[in-house]
This record gives sequence, C-alpha cells and structure tokens, in this order.
Amino acid sequence: MRWRASIPTMRKPSRDLVLAKTRVLAGVPGTVHIEEKEGGAFLTATLWRPYARTTVQLGTLSGVARWAAAHRRGEPFWMLPAAGVDPARIPGETQALFLQLGRRYAVIIPLVQAPLRCCLRGGAGGVLEVMLDSGDARTVADSCTVAFVAVGDDLHELMGIAARAVAKRLGAVPLRADKPLPPWVDGLGWCTWDAFYQEVDQAKVRQGLESFRAIGIRPRMMILDDGWQSERTTATGERRLTAFAPNRKFGGDLSPTVRMAKGEFGIGSFLVWHAFHGYWGGVDGAAMPGYRVVEQTRTLSPYLTKDSPSIDEWWGQAAGVVHPERIAAFYHDYHHLLASQGVDGVKVDNQASHEGLAQGLGGRVRMMQTYRAALEGSVAEHFAHSLINCMSCSNEMLYNARSSNLTRTSTDFWPKKPESHGLHLWTNALVSLWFGEFIHPDWDMFQSDHERAWFHAAARAISGGPVYVSDKPGRHDAALLRALTCHDGGLLRCREPARPAADCVFHDPLSEDVALKLINRTAIGGVVGVFNAQYHAEATARRTIKASVSPADVPGLAGTRFAVRLQQADRIVAVARRGRVPLALAEGGWELAAIVPISGGFAALGLADKLNGSMVVTAVARSGRSITVDLRDGGRFAAWCSRAPRRVEAGGKALRWKHDRRSGGLNVVVPGEGPVQLVISW
Repeated sequence: MRWRASIPTMRKPSRDLVLAKTRVLAGVPGTVHIEEKEGGAFLTATLWRPYARTTVQLGTLSGVARWAAAHRRGEPFWMLPAAGVDPARIPGETQALFLQLGRRYAVIIPLVQAPLRCCLRGGAGGVLEVMLDSGDARTVADSCTVAFVAVGDDLHELMGIAARAVAKRLGAVPLRADKPLPPWVDGLGWCTWDAFYQEVDQAKVRQGLESFRAIGIRPRMMILDDGWQSERTTATGERRLTAFAPNRKFGGDLSPTVRMAKGEFGIGSFLVWHAFHGYWGGVDGAAMPGYRVVEQTRTLSPYLTKDSPSIDEWWGQAAGVVHPERIAAFYHDYHHLLASQGVDGVKVDNQASHEGLAQGLGGRVRMMQTYRAALEGSVAEHFAHSLINCMSCSNEMLYNARSSNLTRTSTDFWPKKPESHGLHLWTNALVSLWFGEFIHPDWDMFQSDHERAWFHAAARAISGGPVYVSDKPGRHDAALLRALTCHDGGLLRCREPARPAADCVFHDPLSEDVALKLINRTAIGGVVGVFNAQYHAEATARRTIKASVSPADVPGLAGTRFAVRLQQADRIVAVARRGRVPLALAEGGWELAAIVPISGGFAALGLADKLNGSMVVTAVARSGRSITVDLRDGGRFAAWCSRAPRRVEAGGKALRWKHDRRSGGLNVVVPGEGPVQLVISW
C-alpha cells in the first residue's frame, strides 16, 4: 500500500478552528467536520472514496511558539520525544502533539476509529497532516474521526480534561486511575534479562537470588525473561514457538524454579516473559496445529520502513500468526499451564509488531482489539491482571488496554550505550504526559552498579511505576537499593506517574541547556526531580546546566509557604509558592527535591537517607504543643521547624535531635525497622 492524498469530491469553504478564543488551526478544509464537544473539538474527515491508507490535511497551525511530540521513528514498538519551534518539523507518526500558544497550551491527539488508526506530521508552511491506516489493503473506510483538539491555561490540567473526552469518544476506554495495578509494584523486583540475556537457566536464577541475599536485599518480585521457551529456528531464519512447556534448560517444567525462588528466597510474585505472538517469529503451526496458525509476511507502514528499511526482516520476513478466532484459546491454554507451575503473571513483548501482520485478518485495529481482549481476559482469569505490556507503544494498543495497566513507555535500558540514558528519562516523561492518563508507565529495569545507576534510580524513585533491577550476580550497589526501599523491601512509590514540568516540556534537554524536570505528588506534598540529561563523549564538551525548583512546579499543591529538601545537597530551605531554589547540575547530574507545605511552623520532609523519603510519612497530626508523625520505617528523619523542639521521642523513648536555626532544618535518627510513630514537642 502507498500513501495517497485524499481528494474531496466537492469543494466546501474552509474555516478556522478556534477554541477558548484561541485559534489553533487556520484553513481547516470543508471536508473535515469540526464538532465542538467535551471541552474541545473532534475532527472528522470525509474521504472521496474508501481507503486503507491515506493522508488528509487538517489546516495550518496558528500561533505556535513551540511544540513537543511523542512519536515513533523507524520501529513500531516505542515512542520518542521531540521538541522544536517550526511546526513543519513535527515528525511523522506523532501520536500526541503538545503546543505552546503564547501563555496558553493546546493538545492535538490523533485517534483510533476502527478500522483506521491515525497519526500526525507537520508539512510545509506549518500545515498539519493526519495519516490514516488500516494495515490491510482489503480493510477500508471513507470517513474517520481523526483527532481531538483542546486548549487550556494549565498544561497538566488540560491532559486530564482531554483524556476524559477521548476516553468517552473511543467507547468508554478506561483511564489509568480506573484500572488496578498488581500488588507487586510496591516491592523491589529483579529481572534476568541484562543479567543473563537468553542464556538464563535455573542455576543462574539461583545464583542471581543468592547474590541479593548476600548483601541483605530481598526482591519481592522477579521476571524470568526471554530464554526459557521451547522454540526452533526455521529454514528461513524465524524463531518460532514449538510448545507451551519450557525448554530443556528448565527440564520442561518451571515448577522447580518457581518453588526455589519463592521457598528459598522469598519471591512473592514470579513473572515470565513471552511474546505477543508466542515467540519473536510467532508460532510453529506444524508443532502446534490446534491454533490455525497463518503464515504472514511482515509489512509495516512506509513511515517506519523509511527510517529502518530492514525492520521487516529483524525476526525474519514471515511470522506464524495465530488466527484471531483461536487466539483466546491460545492464551488460555498457555497461561493455564504457566499458572499450574506457580507462575503469577506475564510480561508480554513485541506487541506493536502486530500492525505489520494484519493483512487479510481484518486490519491492525480490529485484530489488535481481538488479541488484546483475549490476552487480558486470560491474564485476568489466571494471573489476577498481573501483566506488563512491552514493545507496545502504538496508539491502537494503548487505547485498547481495557483492563491491564502497566505498560513500558520507553525502549530498553541500554547498559553499554552512554548516550541513551538521558533520552531514556526524557522519553518516559514525555510519553507519560499524555498516555499516562490511560496506562501506568513502566520505566524499565536498570542495573544498580552502572555508572549512571543513581541517575536512573532517582528517576525511578519518583516515576510512580515499578522498580526492578537487572543486576548480574555479585554486581550490586547495596546502598542504592536500600535508598529505594524500606527495610521490609517495600518501595517508596508515588501513586501517580511522573510527568515533565511545564517549563521543560517544549525543550530538548539533550541538546538545549535546559534541565529535564520531573514532577510528582506524595501523600504530604510534591517531589521534583531535576536531571542534566546531556551526553558528550569528550570531557571538554560537557556543560553544567543551571536550573531551579519551586512549589509552583507541582500543579495543585496547596499552601502559601513550603519547606524544600534537596536530596543530593542535603539542604533544607523555606520558600514562598513561587519562590525558586537554584541548582547547578554537571552532565549526568541530578537532584531530588521534596516539597511540603508549612503548617503551624512545621513540615515533615521524611527520611533523608531514602531517594523518595517523603513517601515514608503516612500521617501528620497536631495536638496541643506536640506533632505526631507516622513513618513507614526508621532512618534519618528530616523536617522543617520554625523553632527548636523541646523533646523528640519514639515509643516513649527520647531521641537525640539537631536543629539548624538558620535553615530551620531538624534531623533525628529514628531507630527501628518498620512502622514507627515520632512525637515532636515544644
């Protein structure tokens, strides 16, 4: 299939799209219907005949000071961030577009309406184009609701408003907040991938878990990644699944490995990896004849193959695809066997390759809907919704994650690609800005002994997602792992996804001297992470970036005066709502700032020896001249006090404390492992 420009059968007058007294698009063609609804406008394109793939102009972007986009380039699996000034440079395959219009913001979201999915790109002169695609030459449509547009004064508030409108239009698609997360997200995890890659076996799993035990760290969850399945390589080079039972390295049965991990090492949740289509090359139909395996040739969108001409050959040009009518039985049989061997959940990879395998099977959108319903139904039945979606950042998948929530939002952590680490954080943050309204982002594993380990750990600590490492045996930073967790192995996890602050969304932190700033909320206030995301191989090219943090960075944070604690600097200051604390970050540098409203001359800032230490505070109560602070764990407690206390105690025993009159900082070493109640009296 080739892209074709849609030509209207009759000319209708164009008009401008104006929302909240702000012009967003000029010269919207008459064949694009504007329906103002749900706090924005839906755009519906009428084509002059049915198409499987075509391009439609939506008008010229108006008044754009800067833009940012979450787009795909070269492969279907992941999105990348981009930012700029010229709307003509908005990349193809944009799945979420953010605009800065003076002091206001706009969001333009391409939609999915079966059988078509849409994406955006900028054209000459600032014309905005939408590409429509079914992924199947025989699956066509002559109209489609192609995009939603909304305008607002607060960028983050705008995301919620727009997401609710899009969710309703797409057929009551559940939002992230309406879907469950598996309980294991609140404990540290370990994944076998970067530790062993496909050479994993039961002995190596034991070796890895013993290594954690030797440093006093107990992961609560583990993922047995790729390398355990039964598969074969075909004569044409595709690796295909031949049986549900594990391969010979595991003796055809995962039960002994699962029992060992749980019984000897205290793993609470044991997950395994498998691909969306069984294995990278799909399923061997001769070995598994009951599932109507169809031989499909990979044919991805030309906008992807343009940048990666060989992508259709990465795992062989063909794949054995389970027919949509049998996919529910396939997943059910697979997961039933895994559950019977003690497995608690699955990480399902390579999902977005689906769009290049839909020819003759109803097209990419309908086939994705069928596969997603089958996968999620089986996971709900066998694993209580314990699912990580991976390599799945196509919008037809993200809007069809009806009951699953966790979704990887960036490509892998690449231990040996130093240029990738800043991009990794920027990608997760920008993708989370919009798609975090629909799914709970998973920022991927990392290694605790890596040269950028603390850089990654600081971001994971406030990401709101799961935290799991891929450490090799004997290669750990125990101090880093303890800084992420309580003594019981529980994570100090924010309940919402981290997002980029408004003042950095429209900048490229890899090339501009602008820090990447992540924001999130805690039970008692806010947290801001600031990162110098640049990488230069030559030391002489490395630059220190100036930045700042402020309570105003965190939307909706109540209060007029705030205490701010800087993690790296171990410094406490008090500022007004729009006050700013200056920072200077060397390349690869980072800082975490806990920001808590001051009430009655006091603000509890949490544990200073934890990366997200304010999440340790579960309650603060005042009674007379005393304040009671409930903590999840013991450690070095920090607070801001307008004056020094008379007594600090826990469990009826007086504790030693230190108060800095100039900064207002109070530090107390709180003994114990587990919940503790701290009483501060004046």
